[in-house]
Amino acid sequence: MIFIHLLLMVVFSSFSIGIPVEKRVDTTWNDAFQTTLNAMWSVFWNDQNQGFTFEDPSCPGATYTDASVWDVAVAGKAITNSGDISRINQVITTLYRYQNEQGWFASHPYGQDVYVDDNAQVLWVFLDAFKLTQNQQYLTTAINLMHLIQTQWSNAGGIIWQVGDDYVASISTTEAALSAVKLYEYNSDESLLTFAISCLTWLDEHLTDPSDGFYYDGLDRNNFQVNRGKLTYTVGVAMSTYAYLYKYSGDLHYVLSAVKKAWASLNSDVFLRSNSYWNNDLKYLHLLFVGFADVISFCGQAGYIPHITKQGLFIYQYDAIGDGHYMDFTSNLITYDNYINATRDRSIAYEPDNDMYCSNGSGQLRRNLLNDASAAQIFYEISRVTP
Repeated sequence: MIFIHLLLMVVFSSFSIGIPVEKRVDTTWNDAFQTTLNAMWSVFWNDQNQGFTFEDPSCPGATYTDASVWDVAVAGKAITNSGDISRINQVITTLYRYQNEQGWFASHPYGQDVYVDDNAQVLWVFLDAFKLTQNQQYLTTAINLMHLIQTQWSNAGGIIWQVGDDYVASISTTEAALSAVKLYEYNSDESLLTFAISCLTWLDEHLTDPSDGFYYDGLDRNNFQVNRGKLTYTVGVAMSTYAYLYKYSGDLHYVLSAVKKAWASLNSDVFLRSNSYWNNDLKYLHLLFVGFADVISFCGQAGYIPHITKQGLFIYQYDAIGDGHYMDFTSNLITYDNYINATRDRSIAYEPDNDMYCSNGSGQLRRNLLNDASAAQIFYEISRVTP
């Protein structure tokens, strides 16, 4: 097993602008994953309501509020990664409360807002749950959800982001593609691979910035006006999709496509801070780690292991708020000051987020389900590819 304390001394000493960071932490990546997962579950899972709460129960006046389906899906994927059947079945039961009459999973129970990217991540949870439990209902739900996702192919191409809206997003399109290649593993439906390739081809032709190979956020299907924002999760999901396509076909073209995006994410200023670490929030980063782990596992690209380990160590060290919980280090003064004091690096801007504090003005940090779930997934993905 690779112990995190050994790597902390090497990686952070080479990075630090001022004082080297040599904090000894005797743990493995799997330990980090399990600690974060259990902390997330103990705080946010509510037995009485049989669901994940959005609110931090320790904040004064906090009451149970259903977390969004995105949060539940990310937490659910972390749970399926653990293989804990009891928790998996509880999460699946909770997810069914979000399902509407059409079969979509709404943002909140009994709600009307439906986002395709959320549903793709829900599908991944059901596929994992089926693999671990062999409950046929879970696979049937995933298959039916895939059919719904495919209906959102727009008249302009690509996958609609919000059902009933006009915005075609790169994240909904990449996640639809990844859902298809994941499902193929269970039903061998060749049309799913064709669909996934169509999604990636459309993205290459309509939403790819030729200067760096990254995807723009999306476009309006009526006037083709492009939103030129970029986020890391689209890169990671595309890498995963290419890795699965290579796994099934053996076509090295897919490895080349995945490696191009991997290399760019490690070398482009678009996603890197001045300290050489990724600049996206945790909620957008975990799928990039998944992408790297898939490329390493399926495509034999072990050379990326030191890179994702370096990035993961930064999160483990500087996004930690204690007791197994995490939030973006620039979002609050506690973690930001810890970073400044440890590294003497003042080139990174403080970006306060009031949502990271309890609302009573006490300055108490407000733990966040999505952040914890994202961190748990990150540590799990590194554990997948390290000895």
